[in-house]
Amino acid sequence: MTAYDAQTALDAIRHRQEQTFNAYMRHASSRPYLIVSALGLFAVCSSFDLPNPWKTAAVLAGNALVLGGLFVHQRRAPVRRKPAASEVLFYGVVGVLLLVLFWTVAIASYFLGLPARHTLAAAVTALAVVAASYAMRPFVEARVRGNGHS
Repeated sequence: MTAYDAQTALDAIRHRQEQTFNAYMRHASSRPYLIVSALGLFAVCSSFDLPNPWKTAAVLAGNALVLGGLFVHQRRAPVRRKPAASEVLFYGVVGVLLLVLFWTVAIASYFLGLPARHTLAAAVTALAVVAASYAMRPFVEARVRGNGHS
């Protein structure tokens, strides 16, 4: 094997790794899944304002949207990889921050005397999820690339 052959093989491997990484990131940040998860989050969080039979229906519908969307999203993934512990921790922190945002808006709207405070908080949180997913995409790409992609 010549030096040229070895370099060509390494370049081909790097090219395939880059293609794999791009396919993973493109699928991970797909717009349909983002919309379904935001709608499911809104349905579950806004259900606090509904009377009992509708509350249960909204929670079930929201959870069905989120879990069904997650199932379909994972089944259609062209590339699968195990997330690193730092990625799982990052997503956990983001989840806690979203809970804090939801309850902060709900409590603030209660003190302001606004009607349907949980629905308002759910809308703000769902919009924050959509905005944050676009704003944090470069950070997530750097985090995934830094942990290695396989």
